Amino acid sequence: MTMAEKIKIIPLGGFDKIGMNMTLIESESSIIAIDCGTSFPPDNIPGVAAMIPDVSYIRENIDRFKGIVLTHGHEDHIGALPYIAGDLKAPVYGTPLTIAMAEKKLRDFGIRGVKTRAIKFGATIVAGDFKIEFIKTNHSIPDSSMLAIYTSQGIILHTGDFKVDMTPVVGQTGDITRLAALGTKGVLAVLSDSTNAMTEGFSKSEYHVYEQLDRFFNMYSNSRLIIVTFATNMDRIQQIINLARKYHRKIALEGKLMLDVLSVARKLGYVDMPEDVLADPEQLSEYDDGEVIFLTTGNHGESVQCISEIAAGSHPRIGIRKNDVVLFSSIAIHGSELEFNRTLNSLEEQGAKVEFQDLHATGHACAEELKLIYTILHPRFVIPAHGEYRYRREAKRIATEVGISPDNVFLIDNGDIVELDSESCTIKGELSLGDILIDGYEKSRIDTSIIQDREQLSESGVVIIEVCTDKKTGRLASGINIECRGFLDEKNFQALAEGLKDSISSEISRFIAQGVNDDRIRKGVEDLAREYISAKSGKNPLVIVLVTKVML
Repeated sequence: MTMAEKIKIIPLGGFDKIGMNMTLIESESSIIAIDCGTSFPPDNIPGVAAMIPDVSYIRENIDRFKGIVLTHGHEDHIGALPYIAGDLKAPVYGTPLTIAMAEKKLRDFGIRGVKTRAIKFGATIVAGDFKIEFIKTNHSIPDSSMLAIYTSQGIILHTGDFKVDMTPVVGQTGDITRLAALGTKGVLAVLSDSTNAMTEGFSKSEYHVYEQLDRFFNMYSNSRLIIVTFATNMDRIQQIINLARKYHRKIALEGKLMLDVLSVARKLGYVDMPEDVLADPEQLSEYDDGEVIFLTTGNHGESVQCISEIAAGSHPRIGIRKNDVVLFSSIAIHGSELEFNRTLNSLEEQGAKVEFQDLHATGHACAEELKLIYTILHPRFVIPAHGEYRYRREAKRIATEVGISPDNVFLIDNGDIVELDSESCTIKGELSLGDILIDGYEKSRIDTSIIQDREQLSESGVVIIEVCTDKKTGRLASGINIECRGFLDEKNFQALAEGLKDSISSEISRFIAQGVNDDRIRKGVEDLAREYISAKSGKNPLVIVLVTKVML
């Protein structure tokens, strides 16, 4: 490593939308990845559960890859680990809760052989050419950290997801003192959370959510409460536990993730839940409405999943009753707004009272908090991260307000290759990144051709053509059978099918006359059928041709 070398910053995700966070930091001989998350898939792609970063560049440079460093345990920062970490065979670093959640995720997918290491706040690890310091911050999950990455050219500070919360419910405030010390020492560049850059002022503390929850607990003391929140928000869950004890209610936990996260959090001391506050699942029907709380949760971004099942009447244990009170202590994450609104309407149609005013506190810094961080660190360069373009554009404006030159604030895209040294920062090219889609059922990568077939099926259906030929001569051995699903009604299809059969028969005869008796017949029939169907119907269904050869 030389003083003249350039340090590269290459985002593989997280710089065009919320989610799929993964950024590479690279020197001449080392590469590390910050986070490894999933995101919601593009709209209207059937059967796809998520997108993950394209890590082709890491594979091409695997000899220099030193590990994955995690900022916290939300899905958009650790969700891609099962699909990526197992192949890369590199260590994974993070704080204790983050690593516990990462290990659980890897176990669930049957991934073995990934080395993990839990790091305490204030500790520093060495990964290749880089030293990485874990700095405590506040977010909507415990053990969230900022990362100070020490390079040959200076300190790169990655904020992760953060807020400045001076009255957190669980744990302590973020380590502002350490950030101030780094600012005094000199920070080369900051990659900053931009999610709430367009929101003025300071974010609301988790402590203030308690006051509103308390008001609703008191107001609806005789009603059955169903509370919706994120499974990973231990501050929120601890407040609900405290209020349940205050109002002498039992808590019924709903959602596998809730049980998994709570088990880990209790072991690590992040939540205090006495056994006597939990409701007996076998005796739920025996509790009066004012004696029980149903706490429903899901992944960050999927907290509405369980309540959606309840609203639809498909939940095995809970159904909506008239005068139930549903407290939404969460928000619709980008990508789940339609499901969120559909659920709200369904609940109210069934007579439930829905409340969500002032029941959520964001986990992301607002405009004044960004000003504070930029002022404390006063970096030479700023790269707004984690969000759509307009969020990052606003973060740039905020940075310039506190005295950072507009020329030193960079709005980059996924795949951009940023090179910097102690004096300069420039964009020197880009990687070509593909969309890596994850099948919701197989928990594996899904080829784009499968997506194209699904889209075609959803738009125009499928036509299946069965042809039986003489193995020796290639001539038709029986009649041509044509079936369809989701294409045309029976009457119109039969009219089209009769004409198509004649065309197929003529096409097969043409091939035989040319001495062709191989797979070219199937391909020729398929091409002909597509053209014929499109010309006659104006539709483009998926066409499948099955050729069976028999001995006569």
